[in-house]
Amino acid sequence: MYFRQLIMIALFAFANCCGSVAADSLTLLVNGKEVQLEGEILIEAKDNSLYFREVDGKIWFVEPQQIKARVDSEKPSPALSFKAVGQRLLKELPAGFRIYETKHYVIAYQNEVAFARWISGLYESRLYRAFETFWEKKKKFKLSDPKYPLIAIVFGSKAQYQQYVDRELGPGQTMEAYYNLQTNRIALYDLTADQRNPNQPLTSRNIERVLQNPNSTFLVATIIHEATHQLMFNRGLQTRFAETPLWLNEGIAMFFEAPDFRSKIGWRVPGKVFELRLNRFRKYLANRPADSLRTLLATDERLRNPDSVDDAYAEAWAFNHFLFNKKSDQYVAYLEFMSKNKALVSYTPEERIAHFERIFGEGLAELDPQFIAYIRDLR
Repeated sequence: MYFRQLIMIALFAFANCCGSVAADSLTLLVNGKEVQLEGEILIEAKDNSLYFREVDGKIWFVEPQQIKARVDSEKPSPALSFKAVGQRLLKELPAGFRIYETKHYVIAYQNEVAFARWISGLYESRLYRAFETFWEKKKKFKLSDPKYPLIAIVFGSKAQYQQYVDRELGPGQTMEAYYNLQTNRIALYDLTADQRNPNQPLTSRNIERVLQNPNSTFLVATIIHEATHQLMFNRGLQTRFAETPLWLNEGIAMFFEAPDFRSKIGWRVPGKVFELRLNRFRKYLANRPADSLRTLLATDERLRNPDSVDDAYAEAWAFNHFLFNKKSDQYVAYLEFMSKNKALVSYTPEERIAHFERIFGEGLAELDPQFIAYIRDLR
């Protein structure tokens, strides 16, 4: 799951907007306090509302009455360095955090360094490389380099993590990790803690023992899933706050997430058959409506409705797996089209279906039996 809590408000506020504008800085009044921002104005609406990207990649939706001062420039401020991002995180987060850097990531961690090292190895050495290899070498999709350091915040306990979630997303959210579309950060906690022997030290080997246990299936999947969302939005596959169908966005993350218990860190490559997703969809097939594929693609409703979300996610996983393997060229062409979508521009359900069918060259009625046959034979 990734953070889209403000998207409908933003789409409404910026329905009539101008082009990109550069700016040095903004001084805002937020909850009675002055906040200084550096970065660039990506969109300025006719009512002077701003869609502003800060130098660490965070997005701000700024209302005119919040703006106390503004300094424009022809060139946007450069992105923050890794060191500066780390320093900013330490000022923002509770006491006790430290910083661990890799080539592409800045990891703020509150627990033992062993878990930060394990996360960095999984993200940098495995996922980042596998993501690049899969898209550029196998699918011939040209990725862009990340404009900002990729940030992950790792809390030392579930309780401390939940306090952060409550502050950032509001009370009642119960995900174990998430990518925040607005801040461009991953937040999680040491998900292995509940399955480790508390009397043993936190070492890479003890973490690996937990991850090689089948009971850790969704633990590994969650960590990879959220980091895949972050890569998708930072490597040019998708645009933050653009119209990205949820079946596609979540389907790609699920395609990457499947664990591999033969690997000592619990994951190896994307595209493995995830038995839990496959079995859920096959169970759904017994009562699957004839228009199931159309309703999945036309809107995000099924993927947001608690009564249908599990079956919808299973179908999104299955349909993306089918497209990746049986309609690869059309799938890449569709992704290239979607990657060019502009922020805060929406499409109707009819437009969504039309875009898809035009690029794939087949109607949903033709694709659906091919899709179901593929899933029935999948092993």
